[in-house]
Amino acid sequence: MNRRAHTGDDGSFARDAGTQTGKAVIVIVVVVIIGYLVLHRSPTSNVATSTTHHVTTTASATSTTSTTVALIPPSQVKLQVLNGVLVGPLASDLSKKLQASQGYDTLAPDNATAKVASSEIYAVTPSYLPEARALASALDLPSSAVSATSPPPSSAPILPKELTNANLVLIIGPDLASQATAAAS
Repeated sequence: MNRRAHTGDDGSFARDAGTQTGKAVIVIVVVVIIGYLVLHRSPTSNVATSTTHHVTTTASATSTTSTTVALIPPSQVKLQVLNGVLVGPLASDLSKKLQASQGYDTLAPDNATAKVASSEIYAVTPSYLPEARALASALDLPSSAVSATSPPPSSAPILPKELTNANLVLIIGPDLASQATAAAS
């Protein structure tokens, strides 16, 4: 049997083989890049020792996919606590509580630049949004307390100097004031 009967004399076999090889190279490069990005999400994350996980579920018309991402340990999260009630040592008291009970790396507590109606959590570092949600959960705050805008908008009651070292900023509102007061007792 003649092999050329399947390929033709017009060079289409060589073109098809070259196209398939090019596609394969592109797929391999994309997989390597995605793998690198997933494995290097955060230079401080330690997947082996982290036991807390954030689960993201994505649903489509045909399937559901769940992805589990290890959270950065609280000891590696720089947390700025601000008093949004502007009365008493609430930021100091809650900072001490979060450092002692959860292990957060808390920065020097301070007052917010304005009173807030309810507690708010801002992810100053964009990749720390899952950690902001975990903090809200630990404090029994609703998910709406976490601002999805990262970094915080300029209207947030936070001094610029307090954004320079923090990964997360927690502003204590009246809803958390009782927890902060209880921490001092």
